[in-house]
Amino acid sequence: MKNKYLEEDESVYQNFLDSFGEDLQYTLTFEEMGELSQALCKYIRKHNNCTPEAREELINHIAEEIADVKLCLEELQYMFNIGEKVKEIKDYKVARGKVRVKEKTQSKSEEKHKNNKRKTEN
Repeated sequence: MKNKYLEEDESVYQNFLDSFGEDLQYTLTFEEMGELSQALCKYIRKHNNCTPEAREELINHIAEEIADVKLCLEELQYMFNIGEKVKEIKDYKVARGKVRVKEKTQSKSEEKHKNNKRKTEN
């Protein structure tokens, strides 16, 4: 059955769990997150000084690692039956982030206005 909070059919996650066990799922998650971290670090280190083809390869590697991490995270959601809770928390954090961005934008605008005012006064 397809869970509305998971991208794949639940049977995929159950098959992973049945085949590899719970402990390995935790370990795989750590490994995949580490591989994504490495891919991002490599991109930061190399993207300004490489050919467009090499840059595309770096980006493709990041995409692959994101896919691996997403699968692992969804497996954890399935294991703990927390898909709905994760969605609620994510929605809350996105809404909070939007408020913070708005506040930051207003603050920058006010600071710019103050700086312009100081320049015209001098």
